[in-house]
Amino acid sequence: MYLDKVIIAHNLLQAIARVNRVGKAAKEKGFIVDYVGIGHHLKKAIDSYDEREQKEVLDTLSFPEDELRTLQADYSALMELLKKYGLTDLTDHDAFFDLFYDEDVRFEFMLAFKKLTRSMDLVLPARQALDYLPRYNALAEINIMAAKHLNDERLSMKGIPPKLRALTDVYLKSKGIDQIIKPISILDEDFERKVGQRKRTKTKAAEVEHAIRHHLDVELDDDPELQASFFDALSAILLEFKNNWQSIYDELEKLRQRIKDAEKEPTFGLHKKKQMPFFRMLKGEVFAGADMTEDDISGLVALTQEIFQAVERELKLASFWESVPARNKLKAEIQQILLSPGFNKLPNLVKNRTQIISRIMEIAEKNNDRILYAD
Repeated sequence: MYLDKVIIAHNLLQAIARVNRVGKAAKEKGFIVDYVGIGHHLKKAIDSYDEREQKEVLDTLSFPEDELRTLQADYSALMELLKKYGLTDLTDHDAFFDLFYDEDVRFEFMLAFKKLTRSMDLVLPARQALDYLPRYNALAEINIMAAKHLNDERLSMKGIPPKLRALTDVYLKSKGIDQIIKPISILDEDFERKVGQRKRTKTKAAEVEHAIRHHLDVELDDDPELQASFFDALSAILLEFKNNWQSIYDELEKLRQRIKDAEKEPTFGLHKKKQMPFFRMLKGEVFAGADMTEDDISGLVALTQEIFQAVERELKLASFWESVPARNKLKAEIQQILLSPGFNKLPNLVKNRTQIISRIMEIAEKNNDRILYAD
């Protein structure tokens, strides 16, 4: 509210009260900009109430000095946090990426930045807040860039109040920064060159690591066998070469190539998204990493196809997963397939059938929509 004429007594308090009307979720409080100087009139208006009512009125009021002190404190706290970890240059993004590799430190920054954001929003539109805006914008840039580097959407600008967001958006746009987090795909032919632009080995290694994690979480979510094998390989690299960032980077690059190669592996005529998850699981349970002959592969492909046909047929039934009898019927049918003369000679198949049936049901439930609707 902008006051440009003198009002007094009850009318003054009534006018001020209007700014406290409930607004959208981003509204923390109302703001009054006094162009004429109504301070002493406000004091007189409050004095006309009894002590209890005066306290109620005063409790709803705050003055820019309070918010400015909070803003200064929150800004100093964030700067001290960064200084504690040796960061003073807000333009050295790689240094921040290296620091934020530690999730605990990353979370500390998130909380401090959130507090500073709230303070900035409360002080605006007071002109004193503009003194902090260049540094706040630099921190917002770090926030966005780190979100992309680490594939961590918690560092995005979601939740920034509209008033402040409008200012930071202009700044980020002027820097050519896209706020939508689009991680570099590890399958991108340009991936290695883009990562190579980083100045520090740890930064490069971290970018490859988080890009791999993102790929495994998103792209291999339908194939738990393959997903788990690559996650195990990733964990082994980080454990074996702990803090040796050059070796970690080199090994992660090899792992990335293995993942890329897996995208090109033969599917033996099976549907890559619908049937191959079952095939890989069966291969692990039956052959446990041993070399397979062409006859072995043919047998496993045939087994996969029969099991998939049974699964697909049953999943088409309405409310299949809510029906215990329907699930038990499918389990019995799968067991019958596993024990049939055409397949029961495959190694470990009969011995591991209980676990195999359980895992088939897990994959079927997780990939229900893909099995029924994917092209």
